[in-house]
Amino acid sequence: MELNRAFKRLRAPTRALDRDRLRSFCANCPGAEPIADVQPRVEAIVVGEITCVATVPRPDGSPWLEVTVNDGTGSLRVLWTGRRKIAGIKPGQRIMVSGRCTPKGAKGRLMVYNPKYELLA
Repeated sequence: MELNRAFKRLRAPTRALDRDRLRSFCANCPGAEPIADVQPRVEAIVVGEITCVATVPRPDGSPWLEVTVNDGTGSLRVLWTGRRKIAGIKPGQRIMVSGRCTPKGAKGRLMVYNPKYELLA
């Protein structure tokens, strides 16, 4: 059986293996819930990996830092208002985010404004 499992992992695409590895990492973090289970307008703690970082210009001149966090079950947009960058926030970094989600993104995608966060190793 072990040999069959090893061959199955060798044939699996790298992206699927990475997603499974990320999913198991996030599932082992106490208190965190999968992004797929997060409800709008409810306080949530989410653990995931940063996949995208962008500075969004605003008409009032104060930029926003926009980060996409993925946990293998879904993705979440995190916005820090008035920030161009935050030390340690970069693609590939694992992060724990807590805050109230709003369904204002494209296609009802969840967003969190100015959350509490912790960078993970």
